[in-house]
Amino acid sequence: MVDTRNSIVRGIVLDEVSEITIEEITRYCAVEREKVVALVSEGIIEPRGRSPEEWRFSGRELSRVRRAVRIESDLDVDLHAAAVILELLDRIDELRSALDRVRR
Repeated sequence: MVDTRNSIVRGIVLDEVSEITIEEITRYCAVEREKVVALVSEGIIEPRGRSPEEWRFSGRELSRVRRAVRIESDLDVDLHAAAVILELLDRIDELRSALDRVRR
């Protein structure tokens, strides 16, 4: 049995207002710069700024990068398929929220 009472947990807290650079997103998500560029090209994430050097990402985008990379890996699909899966998951979340509003 492992004693977790004295464990140290490190993390980063980002909200929708915080912005991070492409370098930070590659570091936080353990991905290459080219992967982030591909995610932008595929429309999975939408940074502010015109070029990779100017791009700024929100906490939501960071979460989407992690989710897309996990989907790619876990399901052994390409980035385009991961984008479609993310769209479907987003739609499911929207429908659940709408259903919750109706139930209230």
